[in-house]
Amino acid sequence: MTTHSQQDIEHLISCAKVICDPPRKEMRVERGSRRNDMRLRSQEGDLEFSVFMRINDDFPENFSIGLEYRAPDERSSICLLRCNGPHGEFVGGPESAHFLHHIHKAKPGNLEARLKAERGGERTDAYDSYLEALRYFLKVVNVTNADEFFPNLRQLALNPEWGEPKK
Repeated sequence: MTTHSQQDIEHLISCAKVICDPPRKEMRVERGSRRNDMRLRSQEGDLEFSVFMRINDDFPENFSIGLEYRAPDERSSICLLRCNGPHGEFVGGPESAHFLHHIHKAKPGNLEARLKAERGGERTDAYDSYLEALRYFLKVVNVTNADEFFPNLRQLALNPEWGEPKK
């Protein structure tokens, strides 16, 4: 297994990327959530990533958007970054980050201990809804052609289930 420093992880998250296999126009419903995926490639073309987007059907505030990286010589992928909405019950009770909007980021210590790379989470006020989280995510992971596939993302949310954008 390849070891990754925090600097390596930050580079993988922030390097310029392009969407090479776009998401479907509509999310599919499966196992109680709306789902979509896409594939990204680094602008230089040497790194491959996948993105998952999930929204719980019953509780749309419970969502997850994640960036995964698979090194060419590895069998499994590493979840580098995950933006989540609140999803309540989790180890740690109400003081846990999981009760609010939160971000999971891969840590070298988790990888070395063979835990989920993104184990743990930190509260964030960077977004308050799925739409805002997607906008934030695409900016943080540096997707340079996002407007081509998400043309309305910069506009104000008109769909109430997505929530109102921050002013």
